[in-house]
Amino acid sequence: MAHQLLTPQQEIRTDRLVLTPLTPADIDDAHAVFSDARTWGHLPAGRHTDRATTVDLVQRKIGGRARHGLGSWTVRTVDGAFVGIGGADMTAAGVWNLGYRLDPAAWGQGYASEIAAAAVEQAHRTALRAPVTGRVLTNNPASAAVLRKAGLSLVWQGQASVAAPEGVLGQVWTDRELTDDQFAWLVRNA
Repeated sequence: MAHQLLTPQQEIRTDRLVLTPLTPADIDDAHAVFSDARTWGHLPAGRHTDRATTVDLVQRKIGGRARHGLGSWTVRTVDGAFVGIGGADMTAAGVWNLGYRLDPAAWGQGYASEIAAAAVEQAHRTALRAPVTGRVLTNNPASAAVLRKAGLSLVWQGQASVAAPEGVLGQVWTDRELTDDQFAWLVRNA
């Protein structure tokens, strides 16, 4: 793919992780995580039930990196074990969306916070003026804690736009002030 050849690889190393741009070679690992019902406990309707959904996701993330200079990474430990997918992707609202989905075997080890810190740093380097945001559901307090630790603040909570379980609200988090248009887009897509 020509666009991958034109985009710097941007390997990032943290204390315990190696973050590399997603490629088509990562589809099977990504699908294993995105199709695992345990990774969608807070939003069962989001689970990937077929490989084509994961292929589309990976292709969109590769395209986003080519357009914006940053996107989600494949996350592996320094010894090569697959952890999951995570990073910051540019949205249609002109804000970075911080996100991750990790293999359940990697939960509880602080990897999400490590990914989030690296993503915020790289987002600021890539497009300093673009806010870094995160959208979570209220039944996912661990992800809200990761956003808080990454320097984001809660700016909205209300009716989720996704098919969330009964009584679950959506939240919008950001690292700085949003324009009215950015805020409106995030609320519509929370």
